Amino acid sequence: MRLGRPARAAIIGLALTLGAVACSTGGSTTPSAAPSASAGGLEKTKIKVATLPAIDSAAIYVAIDQKLFEKEGLEVTPQVVQAAPEAIPMLVKGEIDAMFGNYVSMFQAHDKQALKLRILAEGSRAAPDSLSIMALPNSPIKTAKDLEGKTINVNVLHNFQELALTQVLKANNVDPAKIKYVQVTFQNIMPSWKGGQIDAAYLGEPMVTAATSSMGARKILDPASGPAAEFPISGYVSTQDWYDKNPKTAAAFQRAIHNAAKLMENNREVVAKVLPNFTQIDAATAATVTFPYFSSNDNPVRLQRVADWMLEAKWLTKAIDVKSLMSPTTSG
Repeated sequence: MRLGRPARAAIIGLALTLGAVACSTGGSTTPSAAPSASAGGLEKTKIKVATLPAIDSAAIYVAIDQKLFEKEGLEVTPQVVQAAPEAIPMLVKGEIDAMFGNYVSMFQAHDKQALKLRILAEGSRAAPDSLSIMALPNSPIKTAKDLEGKTINVNVLHNFQELALTQVLKANNVDPAKIKYVQVTFQNIMPSWKGGQIDAAYLGEPMVTAATSSMGARKILDPASGPAAEFPISGYVSTQDWYDKNPKTAAAFQRAIHNAAKLMENNREVVAKVLPNFTQIDAATAATVTFPYFSSNDNPVRLQRVADWMLEAKWLTKAIDVKSLMSPTTSG
C-alpha cells in the first residue's frame, strides 16, 4: 500500500529508505513470548546502542515505546549519531554495547579488521520505490539509459546506495562505469540539484515526496527494484568479544527487535508515533510517509548478497561468510 502525502523536505540522516507500508517476510505477526527477566539471567541489563536519525532505526524506538525491552529485562539507551562510521570507534572502545548501521560500512570495517563483527539482528530492507533516482522537469534525462555520462549524488562514496544502483543499472542495460558519483550531504542535495552540480538526484523519503510535489521532479529509476529488491540496508551489530561475554543479553535484544518489527508490519501507527522522537519528521509527515521493510527475522542468504556484491565491486579484499557473523535466531 502506498499513500499520498504532502511531505516536507526533512533531513533524515544517513539511510535513504522509504517505500510501501512496513512489512517483512516470514515469521508470525504475533510477538514471540519473552522469558522473564529473572529466568533470562542476562549478563547485562542496561545497554547503550548507537542509532541513526533515520526511519530505518524505528524498531529500537518502537521496542522502547512498547516496553518490549522491558519485558526482556533490558534497559536500552539509544545514542544518536549522524552516520554509522562515527559509531564504529565507539563500539570498538566499548563506549557503546551495540550500534545500528548499514551493512556496507560494517562489512568494510570487518574486512579491514577494524572491527570483529557480530550481527545481532537485521534492521531494515529497501521496499519498492523506497529509493528513487529523480530528474527535474526540464531535464533531458527521460530514461535509465539517459543516466550514462551523468552525475548522481550519494551520501557516502562506495556505500549501499552505489552498490544497489549498480546492479539495477546493469539490469536496465546501463553501463555503471559511465555514472559519476559525487558525495553530497543530505542538507545540500536540493541546492546541488537545482544548481546543476548533479544531473539526477538519488533520494529517499521524505525527500522523494517533497521533490515530486514541490518541484515536479520525475522518477527515472527505482534502485530498490529488480536484482536489488528487498536489498538489506541496515542492522544491529556488536563486536564478537561483546557477544561472547553477553550471549543472553544479545538474545534478549534480538527478540525485542524482532517483536517490534512484527508489531510494525501491519500497524504503521506505532512507527509514526515514535518517528518525531529521533528524526526531523514531524507528526503529520510521519503519519503518511512510506516506510522501509523492518525485519522480524534474520536471513543469512539475503545478507550474503551484500557481501558478494561488495566483493564483486572490489570493496572487500576477501569473501565474507555472512552466516558465520550472525547470531542464532531466538525468535521469528
